[in-house]
Amino acid sequence: MDELLKNTDIIVPVADPAKIAKGTIVRRINTSKDQQGCFTNFDDQGGMILVNVVDIKECAFVAEAGILRPSAEDSLYRFTTTFGNSPAMMDAIAIIQNWQVFKKYPALQNAILNFVESTYTPEQLVYLSRREAMGCVFIPIQQKFRIGRFAEAIDWNKVGRDKFRERLADMRPGDHVTYLAMIPQVKTGTPKFYSIGSKPHEETAICLRSEPFNFQPTHGGHIKLLADFEGNEYFLVDAGSNFKGRGVKTPLSKAEEVTDSLAQLHGEFVFKPIEGRGAFGEGQSY
Repeated sequence: MDELLKNTDIIVPVADPAKIAKGTIVRRINTSKDQQGCFTNFDDQGGMILVNVVDIKECAFVAEAGILRPSAEDSLYRFTTTFGNSPAMMDAIAIIQNWQVFKKYPALQNAILNFVESTYTPEQLVYLSRREAMGCVFIPIQQKFRIGRFAEAIDWNKVGRDKFRERLADMRPGDHVTYLAMIPQVKTGTPKFYSIGSKPHEETAICLRSEPFNFQPTHGGHIKLLADFEGNEYFLVDAGSNFKGRGVKTPLSKAEEVTDSLAQLHGEFVFKPIEGRGAFGEGQSY
């Protein structure tokens, strides 16, 4: 992989992190780490928000999202193209589509392609394929989607519910998360929720598209855990995402749709709706 760093047509050093464009694949290398992910924005402290982070050195999937705060020991690089502007796009997609593991899981193929397109660049895939080094791509895919060598018998809808429940259970009074949700129009439908913490809704949507339990969001907002004077905990919930909603103009009725669905799925918690962006916390959001 070190040879790739010499190819300035594919990857170049980052001269000024503040000028990196959204959607750029960023790679960070130091004495212990060699990781990359898709840059989406900066957090409130200037850290770089990366989604779908993989470890190139260990050939492993690391996280749905993370904050990169470059230090003096880090060498920071950016890839020069994306799947949205590369002439090698079709060649790169063909490499993935011709992979036997990909062919075995038709229900996951869209999610796999979304993950690949937000994590690698076409030129990088072509480069790795020519050098028979696609393990840096194929292993993280299998780990994230639990397929191939890492296959399990999975109810992906249950996985999505459990991950969101764990997110709520890990919160402490004062904590805040953003979420995206699909609230069905008919009562017989099953609502779905997704969160990657307090990351902005746009970043959350990028990660959601790469999940095997991907869904089309209808609502988005904020959830904050509070406690009353007697110490009883409850979640304050709004539907005030600007990305998927009307922001501060969101009526209480929209938040009530969300809390009704949350109570349906996670009845062990107490949810209270609030209009606008009333549950917005200190974390960054849109």
